Amino acid sequence: MTVKGLVRAMHLYERIYEDLKRSIDEGEIRPSERLPSIREVASRYGCNKLTAGRAFDLLAEAGAVENLVGSGSFVTFPSPPPERAGDFSAARLCEDFFPYEEASRLLALVLAAERGRVFSAVPVRGEAGLLRALSRRFSLPEDSLVVTGGGLQGLDLCRRLFSGRGGKGGREEPTILVEEPCFPSALTLFRPEASIPMEADGPDPGRFGAFFAGRKSGGSALFYAVPDIHNPTGRRYSEARKRAIAELCRRHDVWIVEDDYLSELEPSGIPRFVDLAPERTLWIKSLSKTTAPGIRIGAISAPASLVERIAALKAEIDTGPAAWLQFFAERIITSGLLEEELRSCAACVLARRAELAALLGRFPALSFEGGSAGYNLWVSCDREPRLVSPPWAEGRRFGFGPELKRRFRLSFMALSEAEWPQALKRLDLILCATFGSPAAGPAP
Repeated sequence: MTVKGLVRAMHLYERIYEDLKRSIDEGEIRPSERLPSIREVASRYGCNKLTAGRAFDLLAEAGAVENLVGSGSFVTFPSPPPERAGDFSAARLCEDFFPYEEASRLLALVLAAERGRVFSAVPVRGEAGLLRALSRRFSLPEDSLVVTGGGLQGLDLCRRLFSGRGGKGGREEPTILVEEPCFPSALTLFRPEASIPMEADGPDPGRFGAFFAGRKSGGSALFYAVPDIHNPTGRRYSEARKRAIAELCRRHDVWIVEDDYLSELEPSGIPRFVDLAPERTLWIKSLSKTTAPGIRIGAISAPASLVERIAALKAEIDTGPAAWLQFFAERIITSGLLEEELRSCAACVLARRAELAALLGRFPALSFEGGSAGYNLWVSCDREPRLVSPPWAEGRRFGFGPELKRRFRLSFMALSEAEWPQALKRLDLILCATFGSPAAGPAP
C-alpha cells in the first residue's frame, strides 16, 4: 500500500471513530446497547475490518465502549466524576467540620462502657443499640433495618437483591428506571434501562406510568430515586408527585429504591416514599454525609419479606462496620451531637451557597438552580465547557442526554474553612478564562 493509502486509511478510522462517538454522545446509541459489528461498519464505510477495528479500539481507549470477545461492543455507562482536593468536584462533607473534642469524649465513653465488646464480632443486621437509635432518629421500624458500611453498600445490596442469575431457570434481569440527572455511582451500579427527566418538582407521573405499563413481563422492576435534596440538582419531589408515583409503583409492581441522601439537613416535612409505600420501598441512608467521610455507617430499611435476604447478602461479603464504630455512631445519634453537627452544617451551607451564587451571577453565560438545597449547585452553561481537568463534576457524568454536557455540579462542602477563599478565587479565574469577562460586580 502506498504512503498516500496509509494516510487515507488513518483519516478514515478517525472519521469512523468520530461518527460513532457522536452517535453515543447524542444518545442515538444508549448505554448497554450494542454497536453495529466491525463487519457491518467496515461494509458501511467501504473499508477493511482492520480499519474499522482500529476505530473500535479508539472508542474503548476513550472509555466509550466495552469490547466483549464473541459478543460485540457495548456502550458503557458514565463513570463517577474524579474527586480532587481543593476544588468543587467532591459531593461530601469536609472532615474538618466534625466536632472532634466532643466526639473524642464520646469515644472515650464508648471504650470505657463497652470494653472488650468494641473489638468483638458484630451481628449481621447490626448492633442492637445502633438499630434502636436509627429507628428512633429516622422514624422507621427497628426490625426493618440493616446496618451497612455507608450508602453505597446499601445500594449494592439492592442491586444484588434483584439481579438476575442468568442461565437455565435463572431470574431475568430487572427493569430499572432512574432519574436524569442521576447520582453517578447509581448509574454504575444499577446500569438502568432508561431514565426519566427530573423536573422542578420530580418526574412526570404520566411518563413514569407509561414506561412501566409498557415493560415486558417477567423479572423485577425498580425505580431509583433521590427524592429529597436531589443529587445533583438540589430539587425536591412535591408531595403530589410522590403520592402519584407511589400509587403507580403499587399498580405496576415496581420497587422503589429511595436514596435518602441528605433530607435531614433542611427538612421539608413531605412524607418519604418509605412512609407512603413501605411495602414497596427500600430506603437507604448514610451518616457520612452529615458527620465525616470516614464514618462509614449507613442503613437500609426494607419490607419484612426482604430483610433477612438483605442480611444474608451482606453476610456473604462483610458483616461490618466494626463494633466500635457502631457503638460510636449510636452515641453520636443519642447524645445530640448529630443534631448539633446538622445545625452547624446548615448555617455553613447557606453562607457558602450565597457566596457561590454571587460569583456565578456575574457570568451571563451561566445559570443555576436558585431554590436548591444541600451541598451542591447545578449549573447550566450556554455552551459546553471543554476543560482537561475541570474544578467541578461534569454534567455528562450524571446521565445520557446530550444537554448534560452543558451542565456541571459545584459541590461546596468538601472544602475546609482554610481552603474556601482560595478555592473561590481559583474558580473565578477559571470561569473568566472559560466563559469570558464577567458582568460588572464585586469579585469574591
